[in-house]
Amino acid sequence: MPITLHDCPYCGGQTKKVHDYRITKLKHVKIAERMTILFYRKRRYVCGCGKRFAEKNPIVDRFQRYSKDWNQMAQLRAVKEKTFKETAEQYGTSVSTIIRRFDRIIPQALHKKQSIPPVIAIDEFKGNARDEKFQFIIADGETKDPIDILPKMIFNSWR
Repeated sequence: MPITLHDCPYCGGQTKKVHDYRITKLKHVKIAERMTILFYRKRRYVCGCGKRFAEKNPIVDRFQRYSKDWNQMAQLRAVKEKTFKETAEQYGTSVSTIIRRFDRIIPQALHKKQSIPPVIAIDEFKGNARDEKFQFIIADGETKDPIDILPKMIFNSWR
């Protein structure tokens, strides 16, 4: 990357003066089914106020040891794979790292704890589902607001 004018995050001034370079080891996406490690020569600038800061780059986020591409692929695979362990083995990392990547993309609605209404109504109705003739609706028995609509095949084991 060429040396460019950067804004100082401390004072807001601009500088092109390079302070030093540091080699950073990053895990990257697999190439030809082999683990790839990038050695990124991170440039640090010095401002007139005396503060030093790293350049902004398209390869890695601040304080990360995994490339942006690796993070994106791990997040997608965490959603699609059956287990976190499979994904961790495929990407050469720990299960907890994959779970953290998974947690980044879960909608915030799933994190909210919803209270269960005191009365729940369950009913079967003829819906417009693809392969199912009937669907189940779960609703709040007092306000009659729907909570969820499920295909019948989930409840076949109950009968």
